[in-house]
Amino acid sequence: IQMKPVDLEYMIAYQIGALQAMAAYAGLKVTHLKPHGALNNMAAEDEGYAMAIGRAIKTVDRSIIYVALFGSEMEKAARKLELPLALEGFPDRRYDDHANLASRTIAGTVLKDPKAASEQALGMVRDGEIVALSGKRLKVKVDTLCVHGDEATGVAVARGIRTALEAAGIKVVPLPEMKLG
Repeated sequence: IQMKPVDLEYMIAYQIGALQAMAAYAGLKVTHLKPHGALNNMAAEDEGYAMAIGRAIKTVDRSIIYVALFGSEMEKAARKLELPLALEGFPDRRYDDHANLASRTIAGTVLKDPKAASEQALGMVRDGEIVALSGKRLKVKVDTLCVHGDEATGVAVARGIRTALEAAGIKVVPLPEMKLG
């Protein structure tokens, strides 16, 4: 059974409020957010879910940056709701021909080699493109990168990506310091 978008909206709003409270205790501010895992995958393709997440952000704190996969329903929702938006790329994952993440059940869709992930990150950030599993080159816009920490290689991959970006003259900065648009 799928959750109704309105129920998701209230649940996300509640979670944002709780996160803001915990951040306040640490002297911090919530500056950006994105759904995690399966919800991120669903909201990328489901307009109702993408809009529900956006409405929750807008209601609780419209200054929070909505982090969304390029070309996704979440990107459309952020634009429609006039929310700050950061487009996300996954340098340690492979993509399908529609610029969606290819299923982890397909061999080779998780990049565990820092060099391979770094090459993909540079392609996204510097060149504005990804190479899909099929070999097709797809144009993308990426403001922020997500490296999966659930892989044992995650830290090494993230370090390799940062080193490669900086070696290419690309400065790594927090999202609130970027000019997003």
